[in-house]
Amino acid sequence: MELLEYFYDRNNSISTYHQRKFNIPQKDKILVYGSPASGKSSLVLDYMMHYDPEDVLYIDFLDPKFQFRDMMEEDVEGFIQANKIELLILDHYQHEYFEFLPSAKKIIIVSDRFYNYEASFENLELPLLDYEEFFSFQKRGSETQIFNLFLRQGTLPALAIQSVPKEQLFQNFIQSHFNESEQKLLNVLAHFNGATITTFQLYTYAKERYKISKDLIYKQIQIFNEKRIITFISDKINPSQKKLLFFDFALAKYLTLTQSFPKQFDTMVALSLIKHKIEFNSFGTIGYLTKIHQLIIPAPFQTEESLWKKAHGRFAHYKKNHIQKVYIVTVTNHYEFKIENIEFEALPFYEWIIINNEN
Repeated sequence: MELLEYFYDRNNSISTYHQRKFNIPQKDKILVYGSPASGKSSLVLDYMMHYDPEDVLYIDFLDPKFQFRDMMEEDVEGFIQANKIELLILDHYQHEYFEFLPSAKKIIIVSDRFYNYEASFENLELPLLDYEEFFSFQKRGSETQIFNLFLRQGTLPALAIQSVPKEQLFQNFIQSHFNESEQKLLNVLAHFNGATITTFQLYTYAKERYKISKDLIYKQIQIFNEKRIITFISDKINPSQKKLLFFDFALAKYLTLTQSFPKQFDTMVALSLIKHKIEFNSFGTIGYLTKIHQLIIPAPFQTEESLWKKAHGRFAHYKKNHIQKVYIVTVTNHYEFKIENIEFEALPFYEWIIINNEN
């Protein structure tokens, strides 16, 4: 009970919180999940402020006081009843920790991974920042200045509001969320960000650089996939192939020297599609094809003449795949043209994002 008393009395207030475009659902049972450092704990701690502190029990399973202590679900159940707890929050929770979930009027589970609880649970996936959220976090700057900052800082919420060097925050993030073996794998995955690759090829590359078993790296890759640290995108042209996307383009650049600006930009576009819940496949090396037959081509600096020539060369390919509209996502360029019944429109990333919101 001493550990429960500690959590009950612990000060969980947060000094500042920037509102996300996500809210805790008005349900009795909720799972909040998403990649590490996506702001899950901050979202829930802010939500707690709507309750009287005496009505809330917040248990953080990463608290160091768990190092030499254990907690039984029966004890939590008894504590909730004795103190008339209305809201129970289990932060950094792993599915295997309790055999059964304690009862409370409202329960919120916070985890890096999705767990398939009974149908009574409402699921809220909290991603890293998209561009609109990053923009809303900024107090000053023009559209171009904020976009350039987004390119440098990436999508981790902490970087959108901190003035310390991003390298320091990246280092702190990696060391606090991953063990030594996982940190090495992060470097491998960042190296292949944007590449078409198999898990076996990742293992082959990794074992040449550090000692790792096949079983362990396969398990780690599976967990990273479940935590949304990486995503594999199927290819429309070659369905057996999959493209690897790292969860933050700026962090990938920090971890490896292979991430050129075009690769960063490509990842930024693909991650934006994911965060806007747009279904898509990669389309060879050209771009991304959505379920509504829109082709998205990341082309940060290509001119109208260059894209016009490429479009004519690929036009039969576009028609075969029933493409209806082509968006060319750039840094600053605007232009439009049409070939037969297919419209081509080039516009800057921060304008294209608005179209994503409307779809």
